[in-house]
Amino acid sequence: MSISIYSTAKRRSAVDETEQAAVSAIVSRYSVDDKIERLLATGQGLNWESFHFTLNAESAGLFRKATVFSGSTKLPDNEEDALWIGLQHWCACLSEIRAALRGCDWNVAVEDHALHWDASRQAYDPSR
Repeated sequence: MSISIYSTAKRRSAVDETEQAAVSAIVSRYSVDDKIERLLATGQGLNWESFHFTLNAESAGLFRKATVFSGSTKLPDNEEDALWIGLQHWCACLSEIRAALRGCDWNVAVEDHALHWDASRQAYDPSR
């Protein structure tokens, strides 16, 4: 059984080019593609999956909020601490994305369990 992390962000204004570039850079920096390749080549490491996301540059309109970001990935689960390592990794990524996309209503969850946003640290706290 696999466990996934899901995220959405909604707001009235569309994503602009600067935000698109920032989010793409963040996702690239947190990419686990090299780790996936290493696992496939050597059998060593966690069974990561790539982070899939979409950005919506279309405005919802004056009185509605549209989904401007959505993302998801399965968490690794092939070693004792794999799930925890994966959760911390993707929470850090999503915390940075949240900072890049200001003014959104966010929902980040592991399956149906919402993750806590720590306002003082400006980060998702997977331990709560």
